Amino acid sequence: MLSEAIDEIHREYQAAADRREQEIRRRADVRRVDDFLLIVETIIEQKRAEVPAALMDEIVRFVRPISRKLLRALNRNVTHDPVRVLDVLFDVQQLLLPRLLVA
Repeated sequence: MLSEAIDEIHREYQAAADRREQEIRRRADVRRVDDFLLIVETIIEQKRAEVPAALMDEIVRFVRPISRKLLRALNRNVTHDPVRVLDVLFDVQQLLLPRLLVA
C-alpha cells in the first residue's frame, strides 16, 4: 500500500513536470516571434531596404512548421521587404497566441 502511494506521488510529480515543460515550449514560440518582430521593426526604423538573408532563413525555418500559407507568403517576398516580413510575423503571432491561451 505504501509503495502504491509512493508510485502515485511520482506519477503526479512527473505529470506536473510534463505540463510545465509543455507550457515552456508553447511560450518559447511566442517569445521567438516577438524577438523576430523587434528585429524587423528595427530594420524598418533604420530604413534598411531588406531583411538580411541569414535572418530571413531563420524566420523561414521558424514559420515552416506553423503555417504553409505564411511560408509561401515569405517565399514570394524575393526582395526580402521588411514590411511584408513584418506582416507575416504578425500573422504568425495571431496563430500562436490562441494556442497559448487555450492551454
